[in-house]
Amino acid sequence: MRSLLQRYTAGMATYVATAAEAPLLDIEELGRLAITDDISLDEIAGLHEGAALALSDRGVPINQPEIIRRMSACLSALMVSAAVAYRTKIDLLEQHRQQERDRTERDRQRLETLGQFVGSVAHELNNLLQPVRGMTELMLADLPGKPPERADLETVEACAIQAVSVIQGILAYVRRETIAPQSLAFGAAVATACTFIRPMLREPFEVAIRDHDTRILALQGELTQILLNLLQNAVQAGATRMRVEVDRIGGDWAVGGAPARMRLRVTDDGQGMSAAVAARALDPYFTTKESGQGTGLGLAIVRSIVLGWSGDLQLQSEPGRGTTISLLLPVAAG
Repeated sequence: MRSLLQRYTAGMATYVATAAEAPLLDIEELGRLAITDDISLDEIAGLHEGAALALSDRGVPINQPEIIRRMSACLSALMVSAAVAYRTKIDLLEQHRQQERDRTERDRQRLETLGQFVGSVAHELNNLLQPVRGMTELMLADLPGKPPERADLETVEACAIQAVSVIQGILAYVRRETIAPQSLAFGAAVATACTFIRPMLREPFEVAIRDHDTRILALQGELTQILLNLLQNAVQAGATRMRVEVDRIGGDWAVGGAPARMRLRVTDDGQGMSAAVAARALDPYFTTKESGQGTGLGLAIVRSIVLGWSGDLQLQSEPGRGTTISLLLPVAAG
């Protein structure tokens, strides 16, 4: 405000003395600048009183009719330009809000359409999976002992069961449904998921599980879906080294008695993300991939699942330094 007052005083003094047009143009610019700086119209009007007092202190006869007329012209230039700038600012803000409302409505419609589409696809896939599971179970029942073929059939059966779980997870997200979580020994569940995922990835990954037995409330199928999604993202980001870690934090181990939580971390040495990309990475439909190569729903679904488990998701990433995604999940009571 001090600098604005000084500029307005200088402009008004020049116009009062010369009646030149240039000072009025500068005063109009001051009005626009004040609105840009979020100065209220009342405060802007107060500049005129301060400038008038400053001119009076300099010995300017501010009571003379011509001086009053020229000072009024300065006030008019200031307030008209400020009012126009304020109206423009309000219009732009309203336009931005409307764009946000339109975007939200488009996202809602896309989710609704996607939910209907996925529902029909899930129905067809379930129909196809039923004979796969049924015939596999019959073949396993016909194989006594542990012949080599039995391991292959058990893998087929596990894949079919996992495919059903993945479909249920996607349906739960797009339809805003909630599937009751179950008590799982978290470390053991992560180990099971990693064993299932390894054959699907072209890049190997390390697994370090420091707590196998602490239990959380979750779903094994959704846990596998989360890990598969995060590891696939890492591979697509150019990672050659990936690591899955499970440990327990808080509780008896923490200074200050923080609540006990299980932590799952997936780290990679991929290309990483800029701060701007990382800030939006969890938003539905946000993707940096080319058209047709990604839906932008992967991390959004992961976050939705974690929130459904009453957990928290944290993302850390820097360009050229890889990405770390941490899931913090409450320990199940009892």
